[in-house]
Amino acid sequence: MPPKPEPTAKRGRPRDLAFEDRVFDAAVSLYGRHGLEGCGIGAIAREALVGKASVYLRWPDKVTLLRAALDARIVLDIDVDTGDLRADMRRLAEQMLRMLWTDAGLAYMRRIIDTSVHPEVFPRYAEGSPVVLAARRLVRNAIDRYQLPAGTSPTVLLDMLFGACMMHATATPAALRSTAEAHAADYLDQLVDAVLAAVTQTTNGEPRDPLLNPSRD
Repeated sequence: MPPKPEPTAKRGRPRDLAFEDRVFDAAVSLYGRHGLEGCGIGAIAREALVGKASVYLRWPDKVTLLRAALDARIVLDIDVDTGDLRADMRRLAEQMLRMLWTDAGLAYMRRIIDTSVHPEVFPRYAEGSPVVLAARRLVRNAIDRYQLPAGTSPTVLLDMLFGACMMHATATPAALRSTAEAHAADYLDQLVDAVLAAVTQTTNGEPRDPLLNPSRD
């Protein structure tokens, strides 16, 4: 019996390996700039220069797509509790600052608002951002190791750390962005040292006893 002929390869357009990246980048950019109302499937497809039908083949609606895009682009390493408190805080702050200087940063801040305004869109963040929850654990563990006074408020410490990063990223004029990025290491060193100094000293400048004053958080 003669051998069966090899199956003929299907012809057609080769797979676009960058398709998902282009769609995710477009979704994150549009959401950051225009919010939920400005990032429909049609708008995302036009921004990504892909077919609308092709997008619908992968994601049934804009919310499903947006959730996937934000999860793929807002990536922060939350496994940072090495025992070196200053280094761990600096690493968290650096990740936050660098991310805030990207399209994902604007989308990140937009998602914080929409978690309250449209809780049905981002229900998994109703209990808090994963990076903030991880940072709170970091602070509590540092208190348990007596690296921070027992009265240290994780809320206040993280408001100072992450709030400063958000302010620095959003308040820097566009013309000075490249300069700020070039000097980010110095800024982060000063920020972390200032936060640690603030939470480890009393109002009269004396070091706080890490074994006194039970935590309020």
